[in-house]
Amino acid sequence: MFRVMVVDDEPPARRSLKRLLAAHPDLAVVAEADCLAAATEMVGKVRPDIVFLDVELGDGRGFEMLSRTDDGPDVVFVTAYSRYAVDAFDVAAADFLVKPVDPERLAVTLKRLRARRAETQPPLAGDEPRLSINMPGEYLVVPHSRVLSLTAEGDFTRIAVIEQRDRLICRLLGHFETELPSPPFSRLSRSLIVNLRQLRKIDWGEGGRARIALGPEGREIALGRAAARRLRETGIVS
Repeated sequence: MFRVMVVDDEPPARRSLKRLLAAHPDLAVVAEADCLAAATEMVGKVRPDIVFLDVELGDGRGFEMLSRTDDGPDVVFVTAYSRYAVDAFDVAAADFLVKPVDPERLAVTLKRLRARRAETQPPLAGDEPRLSINMPGEYLVVPHSRVLSLTAEGDFTRIAVIEQRDRLICRLLGHFETELPSPPFSRLSRSLIVNLRQLRKIDWGEGGRARIALGPEGREIALGRAAARRLRETGIVS
């Protein structure tokens, strides 16, 4: 998951770009700013991976931001003036987009950024895959082995993690289903994904229902008939 900041002094331009970025589930817009001063301060606090930065801002030009930050994020300049392209690459910008931003051109930029950041990412300890959890003011990277369950709550997903409080994320459950490996993660119902490796106990009830306990804390989840049937179909229980 990439943390993104959008900087533009025009609210409609920020809204338009955020709508385009929302089509990419591996991106999370964690901050936005409407001037150079606010952007420079915010980038040090939220530490985004990528900044989409307008060139002409009310209190200066976006190029100045690169000179004020060290070891910063990848910067993509977004402007209505193509004449700034040469200047953008002179300051080592990751890319340059012209307003109005074309969705296909944005997709090309994001593909390049993903490849660029993959080359510079350090390997995970033990090569264990991890789940990125983004919320306002909080960013977590949790090993898959510590995730207990994911539950849909409208347009949000509640993530249960071993020995931590639940996190409620503004992402649909289906996005996580495509990201998490199966096995060990299994979608038992429209609203529930569980980590079968954390299954500690099953109490079969009447009418084909069941109650399961997950993890060392034994967190309990009630299963309806369909979910209990799918649990049996995984083959890990009789």
